[in-house]
Amino acid sequence: MPVRVGQLIETVDVQGGGTSTAFLAVLAALRSQSEIQPHAFALQPPSSDPAHADIGAHPREWTLSEGRGAGLRPGSLGRSAAEALAAKKLDVLHVHGLWSPDLLHAGRAALRAGVPLVWQPHGMLVKEAYAQKRLKKEIFMALGMRRVLRAASALVFVTSEERDHSIVPSGIERARQQVVPLPVNMPGEPISAAFRARARERFGLPAADPVIVFLGRFHHVKRVDMAIRALARSKTARLRLLLIGGGDEEPKLRALAAELGITDRVTFGGWVQGEDKWLALAAGDVLTLNSIHENFGYVAVEALCVGTLPLLTSNLAIAKEIGPKTGGGAGVAEVCEPTIDALAAGFDAGIARSRAMSDEQRKIGRSYVDAHLSPNAVGSQLGSMYQTMLKADRLST
Repeated sequence: MPVRVGQLIETVDVQGGGTSTAFLAVLAALRSQSEIQPHAFALQPPSSDPAHADIGAHPREWTLSEGRGAGLRPGSLGRSAAEALAAKKLDVLHVHGLWSPDLLHAGRAALRAGVPLVWQPHGMLVKEAYAQKRLKKEIFMALGMRRVLRAASALVFVTSEERDHSIVPSGIERARQQVVPLPVNMPGEPISAAFRARARERFGLPAADPVIVFLGRFHHVKRVDMAIRALARSKTARLRLLLIGGGDEEPKLRALAAELGITDRVTFGGWVQGEDKWLALAAGDVLTLNSIHENFGYVAVEALCVGTLPLLTSNLAIAKEIGPKTGGGAGVAEVCEPTIDALAAGFDAGIARSRAMSDEQRKIGRSYVDAHLSPNAVGSQLGSMYQTMLKADRLST
């Protein structure tokens, strides 16, 4: 019989952040494994959210709830997962995120039911993230979260850097701190000049002008303002910046571009989904990812899927994984220091490298993603982890 794996997240609001995108990708990875039967628990997403495409395609694999908990009291989300555990409908519970009474309630229910518990914090234990509203998080840890994490069969990180830079509760030995990358669903469109040309047309960009693309939330953590300032200092003629996404900072970003006198070279493309996301990434010669911190840097490997060269600042965990071979990486991305001047120089170097690349060279990045981060590759790794935990559980009883 297939292993019944519950996947629990508070919300699958894809436009609200990368954790939701990662959650949907993990579901796709598990579906690629015949011996695994996934079931998702989440709050009902906004009606316009891209998550509804997955929910509509796999309705029997989803349990959606209307109410979240407050304080330490769970809502219908936490209770629905706990009821499935009590009814022995799950063999493993895999929780995504932290700081939620619903997730904590379900985790406790898994421990009571003797069901192996996997907890994936998605960067929320990284020192920089943990430092935000730290007092509230310490209180939540003291009121039960720390105890549940210590009892989990595995704590899953997406890179070794995330693991090594996280504040892991004492008592969780290294063997239970697993590293499993996030899966990436690649587009069906092959890497080609024709696709890149269509992408430029979609966003109204001149075919010949060099373009830096950003895709994500307009949030202070993403440092979109740094990218705008770097554009102003770049030495590349006619360089443009395509900003894909949205958020509360958009008015400030527009004002900054106007202040620097580069409004005509900054394009705000809005939120995108489906094929438009791939077109947005393909419209750039280079993708910039220069956040204060990222749990994984999902958009960087998505850029590789369409042949766009990622430029990452060195503070990001994924920079070591896919950066220059001289630093132990895969050699499919450029890396620079996290300063405005270094980013500007990185734009210039990245544009020069990208414009010299053939389609065959661009496919190297896509091949890396297929080999290491495809749904099948990651699904197989997760399946092996679940089977190991279940075997250990049977031996202990």
